[in-house]
Amino acid sequence: MDRWVEIDIDWFGDPPWDRTIDEFVARTLPLFAGEHELRGVCFNVGWLADLVTEWTGRPDQRLPLRSRRFARWARLSYEDLRRFLADLRRSAAAAGIPDLKLGVLVAGLGEVVAPPVTGSMYDLFSDWHDRHPELYPLDISPLPGPDLDPRVLMHPDDYAYATRPEGIRDGEPFPEFFGEQWGAVAGFLGLDLIHLRDGFLGPLLYTRVGPYGTVAAADPAENETWTDAVRRLFRACKDAHPDGLVMAYSSGISGTAEWLTGCVDLEAIVADGALDIFIDQTWGGAWQDWWDDTWKGWTFQLAYLVGHGAQIRGANERRATPCRQYNLIETWDGWEPWDTLHDTPGKLEWATWAFSHAAVVGRDGRPIVPEGTYISWMNDWNDRLITTTDVAFLARHLDAAQASATGIEAIFGPMIVHDRGGLAAKYAEDPASNASEWVEDQAGMVLKFGAAILAGTRAEWLPPTWPEGVLWQLPATIELEQARALGGPVVATGRADRIDAALVAAAGVRRSGERLPDGYRLGMPSSADLPREERVHIPEREAVTAADDAWVGYDSRGMPLLVGRAPFYHWQPPDLADPGNPLIPHSQIGTTSPYVEAARVLNAGAARAGGISVDPVAAHEPVTVSCWRSYGTVHVLLGNLESGWMGDARFPRRLTVNLPRTRLGLSADADMVLTPANLDAPSIEPDASSTPDVLRFSLTVGPAACVVLRLEPRPLA
Repeated sequence: MDRWVEIDIDWFGDPPWDRTIDEFVARTLPLFAGEHELRGVCFNVGWLADLVTEWTGRPDQRLPLRSRRFARWARLSYEDLRRFLADLRRSAAAAGIPDLKLGVLVAGLGEVVAPPVTGSMYDLFSDWHDRHPELYPLDISPLPGPDLDPRVLMHPDDYAYATRPEGIRDGEPFPEFFGEQWGAVAGFLGLDLIHLRDGFLGPLLYTRVGPYGTVAAADPAENETWTDAVRRLFRACKDAHPDGLVMAYSSGISGTAEWLTGCVDLEAIVADGALDIFIDQTWGGAWQDWWDDTWKGWTFQLAYLVGHGAQIRGANERRATPCRQYNLIETWDGWEPWDTLHDTPGKLEWATWAFSHAAVVGRDGRPIVPEGTYISWMNDWNDRLITTTDVAFLARHLDAAQASATGIEAIFGPMIVHDRGGLAAKYAEDPASNASEWVEDQAGMVLKFGAAILAGTRAEWLPPTWPEGVLWQLPATIELEQARALGGPVVATGRADRIDAALVAAAGVRRSGERLPDGYRLGMPSSADLPREERVHIPEREAVTAADDAWVGYDSRGMPLLVGRAPFYHWQPPDLADPGNPLIPHSQIGTTSPYVEAARVLNAGAARAGGISVDPVAAHEPVTVSCWRSYGTVHVLLGNLESGWMGDARFPRRLTVNLPRTRLGLSADADMVLTPANLDAPSIEPDASSTPDVLRFSLTVGPAACVVLRLEPRPLA
C-alpha cells in the first residue's frame, strides 16, 4: 500500500539544508520502509494557490509567501526551492528510497485569516486573491476565507505569468489557466504531484451547506455546472503535467452530501480519468476529541470512507488506470493546537485498523480496501519534528493493519448500499429537497451502537447473500426477491416517496402522499431500556402509517419512523436541525434512540439469518465493532471511541459478540479462542452460552482504547 507524509517547508529553516533534510529523511524512513508502490512527501509551501499562479518563469523570482510563518522562505527564490527539492531527493536516495515522490499541497480558498484581524493561527494573505477577487465570490464554508468558484470567468490583468507573459485576457476560464501554470511550475521545480486541498472540490466543506444552501438548486442544469468546472480543473492539471499525479481531498463529510448538496459528483470526476488519488479527510480525533465536532468524528469518517469508496470503485470501471483511494492517519497539526497522537493514541490505533480495512464489496464479491495512507503533519505548530518514538508507534500499527488489509478475503457485518440510481433520480427530479439520503451519516451513528459496518457496495453489485443485512440508501428501484435472498435485514433509509413502492409496502408501510415539514417532534422507542418519550428532530418527510401486522421500532405520535415486516424495513431517520453547524450539540438530533433501535434491528436480523451479531448495546455505553477475514484468519476489532454527550470513552466497555461457525467457515468441532493481537493479554474463551453453531464471546475494551482480536484454534497444552 502507498504511503505519503506531509510537512510545512518552513520547518527546514534557512539554507544550507543538509542537516535538516537528513534529519527529516532519517526520522520518517520507518514510515516508508517495506513494499509500497508509491511513497511520497507533500510540502506545504504557503497553503494558497500563489505558488502556482504567481510563477513568472524566472528562476530568481522570490517565493510568493506573505505569512509570518514563511518569512524566511519569502526571501528565497523558485531556484532555491528547486535546489531544496533536489537535495531532498538525493538524501532519500542515499537512505534507500530512490523512488520518493515529491508534491505540494494547495488550498482552494482565496486567503485564510484566523482569528480575524490578528491572524494568530492563520495569516495567509494572497497576491493572487488581491488581483482576482472575482474568483472567490462565496463565503459558504466555515473556513475563515472566501471560497473558490471555478466557474467564474477571470477579469483581465497584465501580470507576466509563465504561461501568459502578456497577462490574462478578459473572460479567460480559471481551470485551464491554473492547469497550465501548474504544468510550468512543476516542470521547473521537478514536482511529481499536486494535492488539490480544501475548497477545490467545491465550497461545501465540513458542513452540509453548499452553493445553494442545505440542498441543491431547483435547476439540475445549474447544479451540473459545478461538477463540470471541477472536472475541467482536474483535467487541466493532468493534461499540463501528464507524468505527474493529481491528488484531491474530500470535503470532510460524505460523498452523498458533496454531490446532492455541494453539486460536485465525485464519481463523474473520477470517471473522467484525470484524478489519480483521492484522500478521505479521516481526521476523526481532531474533530471529535479537540474541536467537539462529533459529526465528523471517528465512526462518521469510517462511513464516509466506505461511501466514497463505492463512488470511486464504480467510476474506476470506466477507466484504464484506477483512481487510488487513501485514508488519512492524523498525528498532530502543523497550525492548530490539537494532538491526537499523544492525547488519544488508542483511538488512533483503532483508526489505523478500521480505515485500512474499510472496504467496498465489488461486482465479483471481492472486498476492495484503500490503496494507501496519507499521514498528516510531521511537524507541529511549535516547530517540533515528530519523534522517533512516535514514528515507531505509527509504523508498527500501520504496518500490521496494512499487512492484514493486503490479505483481506471477506468482510462481515451490515453493509451500506450506495444507490447511484436512486440518488440520480432524486437529483434530476427533486434536487431542492431533503430526502434523508445521507446514509453515511446514518451509518456513522449506528456504528456507535454495535452495528458492525465495515463495508459498502453498490446496488448493481449486490452479492447473492449477505446475512448481516444492509442499510440501503434511497432505493428507487429494487428487485424484492433479490433483496430477500440476501437473508439478512434490508433497511431502506430515506423519505418514503423516494423509495420503491413495492419495498415500502413489503415493509408494512402505507403512504399518504402528504409532505410534512421538518422540526422537533415527540418520539418513542420500542426497547424497554430506552426513554418512553423524548424529543427528536425529524427532517421533511412523507406522512405514513403502519399496517396492523408491522413491527414499529420507533414512533412519533402515531407515525412510524422505523417500521417493518422482516426482512424488509423502512427507516425515516432523524436529521440535523442545523446542517450548517459544524458541531453536533444535543439539539442537532435530539436523541440517539432511533440509531440504537436501527442497530438492534440489524443485529437481530443478522442473528436470525446466521450472520455475525452483537448483543444489544446500551445507549449510554456505545462501542464500535468490526469483523473481517484476512489470510484465512478472522479478526474482530473493538473501539471505545466516544466523547461528549453521546458517550464517554474514559470508562471501559463490555459487549458480547456472536460468531456463527458456518458464516465464518469454521468446522463444527473447531475449538477456537479469541487472541488479542495488539495487547499482551491471555486468549479469551467462548462463553458458556455458546451453542454448537454460534461462538459467543464476552469482551472488554479499555478506556479510549482499541482491541484487535484473532479467532484462532486453542493452543495445545
